[in-house]
Amino acid sequence: MNYDKKLLTARIEDLFSLCEKYSSPRFSDFLDGAEQAIINKEFTIPYGYNTMLWGGFDGAEKKIMGVFPQWEEADTSAFPITCIKAETAVPLTHRDYLGSLMSLGVTSSRLGDIAVTDSCVYIFLHEDISEYILSSMHRIGNQHVALTLVPDAASVNIERKYKTIEAVCASNRLDALTAAAANISRSEAARLVEGGKVKLNHLEVCKPSETAEEGDLLSVRGSGRYIVYKFGAQTRKKRLHVTLKKYI
Repeated sequence: MNYDKKLLTARIEDLFSLCEKYSSPRFSDFLDGAEQAIINKEFTIPYGYNTMLWGGFDGAEKKIMGVFPQWEEADTSAFPITCIKAETAVPLTHRDYLGSLMSLGVTSSRLGDIAVTDSCVYIFLHEDISEYILSSMHRIGNQHVALTLVPDAASVNIERKYKTIEAVCASNRLDALTAAAANISRSEAARLVEGGKVKLNHLEVCKPSETAEEGDLLSVRGSGRYIVYKFGAQTRKKRLHVTLKKYI
């Protein structure tokens, strides 16, 4: 997806202007990972404000940016985020829920994470559409869905599931890590990077020589998403031990 960086930064600048004008917190729409990365990389926070990115729970991917006056601490409870618990007789996928919400006219900017657990699904969304969803989404495909508003979204405990991958690669270069993650040759990995099929921290990087650090997010089209969790000691041949965590 291509992003209009100027439009995005203008929207964020408006939050600070409105916060100053009304002396009260102001909040963005939900921002995806790439939008957050662009803001962190290219936007300078003006002096005299408290800011926070929050998606409703620790580890959320989509987040709202909150801008608070200097005298007011950033507070997660102030964010306009609600959580709906969804239950069906037969488990459904993230795609099933997303498709149903899109069919109701819900835009990405109003929708946060859809967290699928073993027993139910938690849908995080902007508070101004929660009543509409509760009253409108009764079925997904041929499955009846029971919806319940969670009184305190922050009380929901979402545990991400990962597959741990231990590998040895030449370095922390993007082509080497992509090869380790996707279990392909380094030359194949380099072609994926150059072809725009690999993202680092949500942003497309086309240079195989780009390096990654611990905690970075690596996305390989057709393979999955990985956290560069830990670099270990070098081997005798100067190769690097790396631990990756793949989202499952």
